Amino acid sequence: MKSNIKEVDTTGISEKMVHFFSDPGVEETARQTQFVRRKSAISGLNFLKAMVLGFLEKSGSSLNELAQSFLDVGVEVTPQGVDERINAFSVVFLRTIFRQALELFKNKCPLPLSVLQQFSAINIVDSSTKCLPENMAEEYPGCGRVGAKAALKIQLVFDFLHGNLKQVEIETGLDSDQGYRDYLKVVEGGSLTIVDLGYFCLDAFWAIADKSAYFLSRYFYPTGLLDEVGKRIDLARLLRKQTGVCNEVQVKLGCRSQHQLPCRLIILHNPKEVTETRRRRAKEHAKKRGTTLSQTYVFMLGWTLFVTNAPDTLISLKHVYDFYRMRWQIELIFKLWKSYCGLNSILGWRKERVLTELYAKMIAIVLVHFLLAPLRIPDEIFSEREVSNVRFQQVLARFARSFKQALSDVIALARTLDDFLLHVERFSLKQKRRQQPNAYSQLAQLGPPLA
Repeated sequence: MKSNIKEVDTTGISEKMVHFFSDPGVEETARQTQFVRRKSAISGLNFLKAMVLGFLEKSGSSLNELAQSFLDVGVEVTPQGVDERINAFSVVFLRTIFRQALELFKNKCPLPLSVLQQFSAINIVDSSTKCLPENMAEEYPGCGRVGAKAALKIQLVFDFLHGNLKQVEIETGLDSDQGYRDYLKVVEGGSLTIVDLGYFCLDAFWAIADKSAYFLSRYFYPTGLLDEVGKRIDLARLLRKQTGVCNEVQVKLGCRSQHQLPCRLIILHNPKEVTETRRRRAKEHAKKRGTTLSQTYVFMLGWTLFVTNAPDTLISLKHVYDFYRMRWQIELIFKLWKSYCGLNSILGWRKERVLTELYAKMIAIVLVHFLLAPLRIPDEIFSEREVSNVRFQQVLARFARSFKQALSDVIALARTLDDFLLHVERFSLKQKRRQQPNAYSQLAQLGPPLA
């Protein structure tokens, strides 16, 4: 199979990685955060390399295994010595370096699909929660009676078009998605932002539109709808009049004068089996809460409704669901982070140990996505082959020690990357799926590839 894997600029990648892991600015950051206050064998750079690449090699590394990782970078230290260097200063140090890594490791090459490249970026916004030891409940309170006493929430903006982690913010488990607005800072003109109902907010949608950008979201019932002349729309009555499987109506979203956002209401009639499943689950959930569902709400479950300000020329009616389905890719990202990059297997109960390990693993995750992004789709995009995130990470883990030992030499690292990509091409591709094509193959069918 022909792919773009062999065409990746390994020299450019190695230059960026060598710069990151040898930048004098890292030592300056170590001093500014007081992680390094006097001369020591464990410098900021050595700590960064040993911790990040140690966890990349084995996500569940113990103190003993981390001490071996330090030896790989030329530092002899005992497991107890490693534990002593994991403190409040190491948390601030790695958190600062993590922010720098997010800015440095950006992929500039978009997916070669013309239907997607109409946008400057495709931002998918979502969150994931991680439980913490109970002794961290004061700083990171959990989500109340039904959840963990201590938890943190990771808010992520993932640029699907370029494969970049555009924004990652750490909040407490109590913070709601509805109140999260920081993602608006990274919305640029011409981009598309896709959110689920947890982020449905008319003020946020207006902010996106004011930037000459676009949003796509499920419609949140019972948000008010007006027709083009400002008359209130009876949604249930409108739906009963619909014929066919797919329709759209021009509406104004929100009845208050400061809202009334012009957009398209996309109406999809659910298949019978989908409707029955939704209604059964809704009734079971209502029974548990001791509430009763209104007849109007039960009727609404027979439809899937979207709102977007993107014109038909950018997202045609028949492709709206295909675009929204891209949002599920972020669920696969969180699964990769938790199950294979080790966010669910952070050891220890001490707060400083937990947070230091968290940020070390988040830096490793930035590297994973930076290396993965250019490989996500073969040149022959209709070949129904694509790189598996999980298999890719597993191959990367095998090469972590080789990377660690080559980080001081651009040429040596480039050679290691060439060998790594050979293994990716042979062992990281998904099998062809004839009955249900892979995600990128489905997207490729929406439009011809760019020349």
